Amino acid sequence: MITKLILTLTVIAIAWLVVRNRQQRVQAISHQGRAGEAPRPAQNPLLKWGAYLLLVMLLLGSGLFLYTQWQDFTRVVTVTVVDTQSGRSVSYQARRGDIEERHFITLDGREVNVANSERIELESASPGRP
Repeated sequence: MITKLILTLTVIAIAWLVVRNRQQRVQAISHQGRAGEAPRPAQNPLLKWGAYLLLVMLLLGSGLFLYTQWQDFTRVVTVTVVDTQSGRSVSYQARRGDIEERHFITLDGREVNVANSERIELESASPGRP
């Protein structure tokens, strides 16, 4: 999850460097001409504000995505381990992010390994949440 955040920040930093480098080149070219002859390029304020709006929307979208992923990983679920041969079942409470294929860690810190002859059933622990 942290790698998604680092990747997003890296892409933003690279884009910022590219835009800054481009602006410096444009300024250098406009200053090379003679004093009265080099026209200054017209800047469109609508384009500038559109770029800022896009950047803010990307940051908010990334933040919302990371928040929902974190919320899903920290959600408490009921894990029921059912022995398929005897029909016996045992229930545990665990966070969704701590559950792997054949292994999970309960809320009280116990590590549970599930045998091949057992199956795992997940149920949301809080009512009203999907």
